[in-house]
Amino acid sequence: MSPRTANTPVLTRAQIVGAAIAVVDRDGLAALSMRRLAAELGVGPMTLYYHVPDKAGLEDLIFDAVMGEVDFSGDDPSLDPEERAVALGHALRSTLLAHPHTVPITLSRSARTPGQLRPVEAMLGILYEMGLEPTDAIAAVDVIGQYVFGTTLAYVNHVADQDAAEGAPETGGDSGVEPADFPHLARAIAESEYLGWDEMFDRGLRALVRGLVVDRLERDDPHR
Repeated sequence: MSPRTANTPVLTRAQIVGAAIAVVDRDGLAALSMRRLAAELGVGPMTLYYHVPDKAGLEDLIFDAVMGEVDFSGDDPSLDPEERAVALGHALRSTLLAHPHTVPITLSRSARTPGQLRPVEAMLGILYEMGLEPTDAIAAVDVIGQYVFGTTLAYVNHVADQDAAEGAPETGGDSGVEPADFPHLARAIAESEYLGWDEMFDRGLRALVRGLVVDRLERDDPHR
């Protein structure tokens, strides 16, 4: 690597990461490259390597930055711990939806740095208050995290599919599902009410949090 010259623009790591997130937000994760990012910042690609080792390292920093945006300000220790856990799940989802194209980055990495671990620390504290021991609390954090990240990615892909389908010719037609072959599905379609992504997410998150806690407490006291 050549030494920094006197006219090399001075950048900070925060500026680089902010510009990278802006590229991903605007044009998608596939558009991010060190060369593209350098052009956005008005520098040569080698300038970035003074701050970031490679693209994988850049994605790690994006993960840090996104997790650092999770808003804990609504957490109220006086509320029921179950409500607090649900609220934290919603806060994480809101942050991910603010940067939807970064979700694949977050799904491909385990939280390791202080910035990435802040939501984990907050959720563990709430789960301890619910009565979970560390082993069960860690497992619960993992399951809740997979639910939040996974459903958010499903929603992001659904929106992308809808956008791609705009203007496409209608395929129409029957799904080919015969009620006689799928009676339970037919009943669900006929009688259920579509709640929307937000409501479905909330119901699933609440059921998950409650189920994890009830399961733990019932194992401690089978007579509950």
